[in-house]
Amino acid sequence: MKESISRRELLRMAAVASLFSAFPAGEALADGGEQAISHATHFGPVTAHVKNGKLVSTVPHRSINADSAMMRSLVDYVNSPNRIKTPCVRKSFLEGRRQTELRGAEEFVEVSWQTALNLAAEKLKEAKQNWGNESIFRTSFAGWSHAGAINRPNTLQGRFLGLFGGFTDTISDYSAGASSQLLPYVLGSMEVYSKQTSYEMIAANTKTIVLWGMDPLKSFRIDSAVPDFTRIKWYRRFKKLGIKYICVDPVYNDTAKELGAEWISVRPGTDTAMIIGMCYYLYTSGKYSKSFIDSCTVGFDMFVKYLLGKDDGVPKTPEWASKICGIPVNRIISLTETLRSDKTLIGTLYGPQRIEHGEQFHWSLITLASMLGNIGKPGSGINFGGGLLGINGKMPRRISQGRNPARTIIPASRMGEMLMNPGRTIDFNGMKITYPDVKLIYNMGANSMTHHQDINALLAGIRKVETMITHEIVWTPWAKHSDIVFPVTTTFEKNDIGFSIVNNVTYLWAMKQAVKPMYQAKDDYWVLAQLAKRLGFEHKFTMGKSGMEWVKWSYEGTENRVPFEHFWNVGYIKLTQKPDDKRFVRFEDFVKNPKSNPLFTPSGKIEIHSEKISSYGYRDCAGHPTWYEPKEWLGGVMAKKHRFHLLSLHPKNRLHSQMDNLPLANEYKVNGREPVVIHPSDAKQLGISDGDTVEVFNDRGSIICGAVLSKRVMRNVVRVDEGAWYAPEKPGVPGTRCISGNPNVLTSDKPTSCLAQACSAHSCLVSLRKLTEKIKPNTAYDNPVIVKSRL
Repeated sequence: MKESISRRELLRMAAVASLFSAFPAGEALADGGEQAISHATHFGPVTAHVKNGKLVSTVPHRSINADSAMMRSLVDYVNSPNRIKTPCVRKSFLEGRRQTELRGAEEFVEVSWQTALNLAAEKLKEAKQNWGNESIFRTSFAGWSHAGAINRPNTLQGRFLGLFGGFTDTISDYSAGASSQLLPYVLGSMEVYSKQTSYEMIAANTKTIVLWGMDPLKSFRIDSAVPDFTRIKWYRRFKKLGIKYICVDPVYNDTAKELGAEWISVRPGTDTAMIIGMCYYLYTSGKYSKSFIDSCTVGFDMFVKYLLGKDDGVPKTPEWASKICGIPVNRIISLTETLRSDKTLIGTLYGPQRIEHGEQFHWSLITLASMLGNIGKPGSGINFGGGLLGINGKMPRRISQGRNPARTIIPASRMGEMLMNPGRTIDFNGMKITYPDVKLIYNMGANSMTHHQDINALLAGIRKVETMITHEIVWTPWAKHSDIVFPVTTTFEKNDIGFSIVNNVTYLWAMKQAVKPMYQAKDDYWVLAQLAKRLGFEHKFTMGKSGMEWVKWSYEGTENRVPFEHFWNVGYIKLTQKPDDKRFVRFEDFVKNPKSNPLFTPSGKIEIHSEKISSYGYRDCAGHPTWYEPKEWLGGVMAKKHRFHLLSLHPKNRLHSQMDNLPLANEYKVNGREPVVIHPSDAKQLGISDGDTVEVFNDRGSIICGAVLSKRVMRNVVRVDEGAWYAPEKPGVPGTRCISGNPNVLTSDKPTSCLAQACSAHSCLVSLRKLTEKIKPNTAYDNPVIVKSRL
């Protein structure tokens, strides 16, 4: 270590160790032969119980006072019958015939690791030599498949393909694509991933929290790193402190129900109109904060012209807003008064911006908060609740991806459009981007067959691709549609280091290998190192380090004075919270002195009107917050054909598509299929009863679901959570029904706007009908036919 350890530090370390002396990580349990091994996941830190080399249970870590069915189901994840046991190659592909139309409908051939690796290396070389590195596309843009710092597939893959000469990469994400591209113009940062006002300041100052399209008690059960559930505990504590909750959402979500929130059921996709109507009321009544507008913002006069209808002849009154959003005028005004007179915090996440023109939601909300003058005040303003809340010390190091020599990018959600339209040029955030002609897709740690919109169009796109290589743990829909499939390890079959960042406290977790790799599974790192060896850059990729040596290197980057061996033995370290972080208020310094503490915007202030965005001349994203009528919404022409608005929300008991194939799903599936939640009055009109099998359809496709009746969704709104594994009724037949209930068969691939080119999945209209005919059983969790080979 760089510094000697003081006697005080040694005593502190001994005290920490004593907490675990009765039950150290990895010690055999008294009941004979079992081991308890510390690990950490996207679902939380756990203790893995292993007996005779087999994982027998996963229970919440003793250091975290929280429990979830997802953490306990991780044992089923590791021991799933869907595990890929050997390297496999699609039969006709192995025989040298492309026949891409057979993807998802053809048997696989079991091959040796040497055969699979040689074939993959050959196809990578072929793509590079024949079509250039731009023809290689990676889908693994996010880190949702592994919580560790070293073995994240997206990082490893970026490093590997970069050293190979480059690849077509993605920018932004599906989660917050619209807001992350817009907010740097308005607030000078991505904001949705920025440090937010501390929970201590909210507890001490806030009287009302508005959950605007936000369901924190569900959303914070998982994390892109390792959750420790402190956020959830704070929201429950706020309730005990007497803080009132208001839920603005088409769905009365789990958080609203548990915390007793008042429900304002806004029509899906119309939040922006409602907010602009509130702004009109504040302006015309003279109840807005002129001092805040004058000192902290620019461009308000341009927005006022729009409010008053100077150009389009349409004043944006509460009456105008009410007709669009479905909220009575008096309720729009009373909510505005609550925000104006009370110490009210508006909390929001990403869901409301996953719509057509989704950029306008956060922009209008920031404008409203500016007019209220609440930004930068303790417990008031806006809290973009998914952001980091402070870090004590340095985070574990990750392996560098390095530079991508190809320098070719597309917005993350444009994959399907790119595959169908090579050579097309699109606008994106002030730039022009031309889609490459992709010939090879390399997939690690992603299941695009569930998270990408308009799956039928995506299926058509991948038929144009020469080669699809996939690393996967289980036979997901994407793996079934691939050509070369490598079986890789679960998180419990390798070592890593994880971390938690919640409530300004950092946890470091020893992610200890609990069991040996099952069947013939190998680590992603090993697979890529073997390919790099065949392609001539193994040492540049590995730097001569083993996986465990990288883990130690990562820990050393934290500059923590606790020796690695001690950390690894104990299983975790909890660092002390910084006192200043408890008092942190987002934008406080800026508001107190905008000149001395300017934002990173062109003006240094909050840009209600952005000259930069205006200069792009986009027809679908003007220079200030604007209501644009979407193509698909309940007030539009298309609603005459498809009367229901579909919301595909994040599920409660899985992480996107992870765990959809586990026994846990039996607790919420209906007739073995994804539930469609419908209001009882709507169901009665359609002759649908609770538990019926239902077809949900529109012009893009059709899915089979099981009906769940609930008054927690608005009339004319239905909910089918995202993540159900895609299962075609007739494999290989274009446009066939999904008999598992994947809503992305129905969602539109239309981008939010030319600015962000982001996901607009929540702008989706559908129809429903009760099914009386016999339906094929759900085949989503059936493994493909695999034949033996001598290769």
